[in-house]
Amino acid sequence: MSLNNRELRLILLFVFLFLSACSHQSSRPDPDEEIMLQNAMKNLSSEYSNPRLVTGVLRVSIEDISLLSGENLEASNLARGVPADQSPSLHIWSSDIRDYPTQKVLQGSSIQPHPTDLSIDSEHGNQILYWNPALNSDGDITLTRNFRYITYDYKPEVDRDMEHLNWDQIPDSIFGQYTRPETFLEQDSALIDTVSYLVVHISDPVSQAEALYNWVQKSLTYVYPPDQRGVQNAFETRKGDCGQYSALFMTMCRIAGIPARQQSGFNFVSENTGAHVWSEIYLPIKGWVPVDATRKNGFLHLDNQRLITSIGLNIPLKFSPGWATYENSEVEGGQTDFMQMYTLVSSGIDANYSSTLQVIRSVELP
Repeated sequence: MSLNNRELRLILLFVFLFLSACSHQSSRPDPDEEIMLQNAMKNLSSEYSNPRLVTGVLRVSIEDISLLSGENLEASNLARGVPADQSPSLHIWSSDIRDYPTQKVLQGSSIQPHPTDLSIDSEHGNQILYWNPALNSDGDITLTRNFRYITYDYKPEVDRDMEHLNWDQIPDSIFGQYTRPETFLEQDSALIDTVSYLVVHISDPVSQAEALYNWVQKSLTYVYPPDQRGVQNAFETRKGDCGQYSALFMTMCRIAGIPARQQSGFNFVSENTGAHVWSEIYLPIKGWVPVDATRKNGFLHLDNQRLITSIGLNIPLKFSPGWATYENSEVEGGQTDFMQMYTLVSSGIDANYSSTLQVIRSVELP
């Protein structure tokens, strides 16, 4: 199978091969796990509750690899907007699974094979893993990440009056970066007028954000997949999936002067496993707090069924080929729109691509 456009993202993000026959699930932790979970709650505020211990695997497989050559290679490259003399190549990136306030990675996590490079995304702080594997027509490629982490329900306790009084204490770097327009989060006049109408009589920014969340909840209808990505399509059609809900909410917050960004990852429990994105807004006292615009109880609440993989949109990637665009890959201008499973760029390859997202163990304190 030859993939020459962003169909590859659909394969990697949404074709999950569940291996339930070899998975072990239990409704209760064993004694050692219960002690671990109890210890994990020490020194945490009452905002964090219901710790969940999760073990899982993310895997991508590239099989039946065939390397193009000669006229076939040149024709394939030219058809995809790749330089004619570009040799077969494969670039793979993934955002490392790491600690966040609602997620703590435990010992026992591993990555095979080891990445070629590890870098820090200066825009959002993601730790970006990169592979540039050797290609052989008779060899398959498998990347496997085993991980173990604790995740929590999080409901921040927010004093709206105090946040309002301290609003001018938001760091300029955060305010500037996360209130600006950017690709997929454009700020046009119709959307600006709508935001102004919704918040004009609301004084404190937390209540403004809640009014925007309520409007998105009321106005959008969930549809997957959307016919086009980005906030403009979401606003014009009033339809979209979680990414469109998030894009619209974030852009409306930014217009109102409320810093907002995306978190990407998965719903990650055996009974509800799949790709998902949501938002965060920045408050001067509490810092980044969650808002999931697709959930009825999603304002200032994140449940303990998530695996967070990355922060932000338009994530810069080292080693991205200059010829990569969204027409022939998952990267354009040295950036990828967001990261959940893996981001790939390839040339001169025919192969079968598949991905696996597996919950091995998921237990919660009663």
